[in-house]
Amino acid sequence: MSLNRRGFIKNTTLVSSAFIIGFNLPIKGMAAKIEKKSETLAPNAFIKIDKDNTVTFILGQVEMGQGAYTGIAQCIADELDAKWEEIIFEPAPVNDVYNIPGMPMMLTGGSMSIKTQQQRVRQVGATLRYMLKQAAAKKWQVRMYDVSTKDSYVINNRTKEKLSYGSLIEDIKDMKLPADVKLKDSKDHNLIGKRVKRHPIEVEEKITGQAKFGIDVRLPNMKYAALVQPVSFGAKIVSFDDSKAKKMPGIIKIKKLPNEKIAIIAEHWYQAKEAISKIDVKWDKGEFGNTSTSTLEKEYKSYLDKNDLPQMKKDGDTQKAFKDAKSVVEAEYSFPFLAHAAMEPLNCTVHHQGKKAYMSVGGQFQTAYRAACAKILGVDEENVEYYNNYLGSSFGRRANPKSDFVEDAAYTAHNEPWPVMTLWTREDDIKMGYYRPMTISKGKMAIDEEGNITAFKADIINQSLLKGTFFGGGYKDGIDSTQREGLESHPYKIESHDLKAFCPDSPVPVLWLRSVGHTVSAPIVENLIDQAAKAANMDPLDFRIKNLESPRFVKLLENVAKQSDWKNREKNSGYGVAIAESFGSIVAYVVKVKVENNDYRVEKVWSCVDCGMAINPHGIENQIESAVNFTIGYIKYAQITLENGAAVQNNFYDYEVNRITDAPDSISVEIINSGEKIGGVGEIGVPPMFAATMNALYDATGKRYTNFPIKLG
Repeated sequence: MSLNRRGFIKNTTLVSSAFIIGFNLPIKGMAAKIEKKSETLAPNAFIKIDKDNTVTFILGQVEMGQGAYTGIAQCIADELDAKWEEIIFEPAPVNDVYNIPGMPMMLTGGSMSIKTQQQRVRQVGATLRYMLKQAAAKKWQVRMYDVSTKDSYVINNRTKEKLSYGSLIEDIKDMKLPADVKLKDSKDHNLIGKRVKRHPIEVEEKITGQAKFGIDVRLPNMKYAALVQPVSFGAKIVSFDDSKAKKMPGIIKIKKLPNEKIAIIAEHWYQAKEAISKIDVKWDKGEFGNTSTSTLEKEYKSYLDKNDLPQMKKDGDTQKAFKDAKSVVEAEYSFPFLAHAAMEPLNCTVHHQGKKAYMSVGGQFQTAYRAACAKILGVDEENVEYYNNYLGSSFGRRANPKSDFVEDAAYTAHNEPWPVMTLWTREDDIKMGYYRPMTISKGKMAIDEEGNITAFKADIINQSLLKGTFFGGGYKDGIDSTQREGLESHPYKIESHDLKAFCPDSPVPVLWLRSVGHTVSAPIVENLIDQAAKAANMDPLDFRIKNLESPRFVKLLENVAKQSDWKNREKNSGYGVAIAESFGSIVAYVVKVKVENNDYRVEKVWSCVDCGMAINPHGIENQIESAVNFTIGYIKYAQITLENGAAVQNNFYDYEVNRITDAPDSISVEIINSGEKIGGVGEIGVPPMFAATMNALYDATGKRYTNFPIKLG
């Protein structure tokens, strides 16, 4: 990566003791918009070094448990040779300098944090280290070769004298900016590629309760708001009587919001919540008020096998392939609506102050959320101060292009004299969406005499995730790009395809769940592959190896076969295998299940991951272990069902997730560093876990389970 004149911007209008380097800025002078201390060096607004040698990393990616802070900080700290234990993190303000490369916004999602950021933050760290070495060498009157760096100090290799990074700020202020500074060779890395646990400061903050999540925000004279949510999807308020609620202790104000909700503002949140039941609302449920899960399933199934469905992929001659096939396997699949059920309930705090505002939230779409708040308040975006907190998990729920919970907060705080935290209840989150879309699909494959897959036909029916959002370009010709994920791009050698998709409209709000379309495509493809292996009278792992196109996939399967001793697997348990690529990375699983008394438990999981290069193997292991346990709950229990246009489920007592008793006895994770382009990690373990468990249950019971959640008996 070249750091040329356009890549770095030196701002000479700052106070004399400060220096700033802007990186990949879209307009000259943008760096000047980042606030600086008078004794601070701020290259790219990613790194601040104070004269007391405090090193602060300002990170545009959000931390929601996935390890983004640690992973990105590893990359900077390694190239900078900063002392790992003493680095301080700060969440970045909303500014173009922190945008995802190639995108006009700040966001955290799509398993993009490391794969999009690691190269540029490494370059910034390396460039700054070079400048610090150059300054120290000049001070000591030695060659650059004679100085080294370690733990935020430059060291004179001859005399062993040390200079702190902070002491060199003045010396590099007027230094010519170096171009094309070489990054470290892998053999010289002290953090990148190493098993690094979460940064100790983050860990200490979280275990001592000092970490600030959105729900922890406290501001002077702050008020709290609870919401009366619609009783069904698409319902509209006809009228309401709030006279009883207004008489309750602590109630300050009740206001109807433009989005068919009612906000109750109180001195304390529990007071606001209690007042919800005292407001009598008359609703117009509309036509959708009579809709149930069964009616939607009937509608979705009516689209299957229709010739006029939008064509996703058409090649070869599927009709001939199925006619000439030795065997044909087919199945119908159903996937329910799924709520994200993130541990921290949705919340956002907004203080409207005339022509400016302050907002504090835990969100994945900083740029979009600030814009949504500014629009509702009638304030210029740059006059909205945005603070991003730790996120109490998300799984995609806090990355909503519709900015739903942020809009609730902005409408509630609009023209109010105090800061207001608008907090959803757990029931709000479970009952009001946004959900992983319900999906109905049908697929079949043809297999020839030699055990080759010759044709793949499939229809997939679910709501669009992208239509009507700022990602709307992904919805084209009636097909959502998330429907294509893993289905159109499966890894097998198949000559003929007939893949179709359709996106029915519905007032049920939908949103990506961890791994997005791959949570549907991987179970479909890998289950059909398993059935095809059975039809070909071949071992399911050997059948995959025979039909896979890339040796990269084969290596992973060979790895999990060895880990699990596949050829000698136990006869009284069920074993399933699956492999899937998502977000630029590949994961293979072998799953062992035990079936007893019409119930089942995942006992062991063997996995292998190829994400190109493992920046932090420990973090990858954490994410795979997380994905395994996360997915088990969605395989066995979780579903949102509809009656009379509304969700039936309310809270964790009827929207079940996995419990500690569901956790496997062991999860083995091995990593292959293939040297391919770096891929994501946070979501990749989910899709093949669905599929491998389905296949293991067949091995144990002799029955194919293709409807989720999977219940035996």
